[in-house]
Amino acid sequence: MILSASGQNIYPEEIESRLNSLPHVAESLVVDRDKRLVAIVALSADDQKADREEMKAIMEQNRIALNEMMPAYSKIASIEIIEEGFEHTPKQSIKRFLYK
Repeated sequence: MILSASGQNIYPEEIESRLNSLPHVAESLVVDRDKRLVAIVALSADDQKADREEMKAIMEQNRIALNEMMPAYSKIASIEIIEEGFEHTPKQSIKRFLYK
């Protein structure tokens, strides 16, 4: 859980599940950086070889679409694309502590 500046409880898993349903997103992780929500995205296997600038533009469109679905206190400020996938635990959950 992330506590926003206004005192709202933000559950990153809810945002991540919506983000994961958007095009070209294989996995995502939402973190708090400098009081802003940032989504870290691993691209689907087919998109890893795509043009980098094109993928950034698509992720910006995804961010706008996601923010339309979310309340004001849980809007994403930016999306970062990582080259390799996330590190997972033996239970296949993402090791969140590695991506702060």
